[in-house]
Amino acid sequence: MPKKNDVDEMRDKLARLNERTKSAEDGLKKLEEKRKKVQNLIAEEERKKRTHNLCCVGGLVYKYFGDDISPEEFKEMLDFLFAIDEVQDFVTNEKRKRFLRDNQPVIIPENTNSEESIFEIENAKNENA
Repeated sequence: MPKKNDVDEMRDKLARLNERTKSAEDGLKKLEEKRKKVQNLIAEEERKKRTHNLCCVGGLVYKYFGDDISPEEFKEMLDFLFAIDEVQDFVTNEKRKRFLRDNQPVIIPENTNSEESIFEIENAKNENA
């Protein structure tokens, strides 16, 4: 008889574990749905930002070259302009400025782990002892 009792207990335990597994799977499914929803929201916001940027750039093209310019004509104008050395230099410098603006340099404190610093710390410890 004790063995049957053990088997019944194990079956009960298995049923509880199966229920917990199903509950965990349901929770995981809900989390996955939330994650996908957030990913879609991010993608949507990025698309909106890109579309806004394209519209702004297109507006500037129309402002300076007229709203009847075709993409091919605009490309030809850019090709001509970028063939000028001074224009290439200007654009390169502007790109560099934007890069430095958006990627601030990391400043590392001077000699934080040098032998001199370690020597000074050891001397201070010895003086206080």
